[in-house]
Amino acid sequence: MSTAAGHHEGPPGDGSGDPRTALIGGAVFLVSGASLVLHILTGAPLWALLAGLVTGGCLLVARIVWARPASRAEWLTKVWVGVVVGVVATGAYDLSRWLLVGLTGIHLSPFKALPFFGEALLGGVGGQTLRTIAGIGFHLLNGVTFGIAYTVWFARRSPWWGVPFAFGLEAFMLALYPGWLDVRSIQELTQVSVFGHVVYGLTLGWGASLVLRRRALAGHGPAGAPT
Repeated sequence: MSTAAGHHEGPPGDGSGDPRTALIGGAVFLVSGASLVLHILTGAPLWALLAGLVTGGCLLVARIVWARPASRAEWLTKVWVGVVVGVVATGAYDLSRWLLVGLTGIHLSPFKALPFFGEALLGGVGGQTLRTIAGIGFHLLNGVTFGIAYTVWFARRSPWWGVPFAFGLEAFMLALYPGWLDVRSIQELTQVSVFGHVVYGLTLGWGASLVLRRRALAGHGPAGAPT
């Protein structure tokens, strides 16, 4: 791995040199995905799992990341950059899947999971519209927070790291969604999922790299060198 000026070796993270800060600083943004996995596997209420993991994540951030002023500033920068690229990448993910289904005649709805998310969050509370809105919100939460996790961990590396990161997310999806959503065509689910995650990963990787480099050129911090 190269050691160009401004780049660090070691574990992905905020550049503080502390592996715990690097690990926790990104891992806390995977709690929504972790709560969904636990809900599917155990049947426990999604809202309770999410609330518990968010609380635990905040405590870890306060204890391990926030308490280190040397790393806090760059971590916060990456969090905000991750929000921006996460929103854009989630939009690209959804648009790409919608276009794929529309152009190829695939019968699987790319948004089949949304009401399931809402049902998992709300249970029997509210009608179908409210559950769909809640599901959309949870979907956006996942897309944005995954984008933050990527940016904290890998944004100083090659933009191509976005693709294997996205495929890691997809692996969990393909392992759990078919049974949970009662998917009839695994082939169609795989096609839509792979295409969407490639687009998501590329958008994350190149978007985070571009934004951080532009910030560096504007004098807001080092850009680092991709490896």
